[in-house]
Amino acid sequence: MTEKQVAPTSSPTKAQPAPAAPAAPVAPARANMMVQLRQFGELHAAGVLTDEEFALAKAKVLAGA
Repeated sequence: MTEKQVAPTSSPTKAQPAPAAPAAPVAPARANMMVQLRQFGELHAAGVLTDEEFALAKAKVLAGA
């Protein structure tokens, strides 16, 4: 009895990993932060926020909260 010969199959090419997704842009987050700070500054200037409230709101925005 002879051994069955198996035809070589074409070896699959190595799959290239998908390119990494681009990092999220920092600019929109920074722009949003600037808008919030400006709004708090305007409220503070108008007397709607006290010095303490403004300082607390500003600290939260700068901390990313």
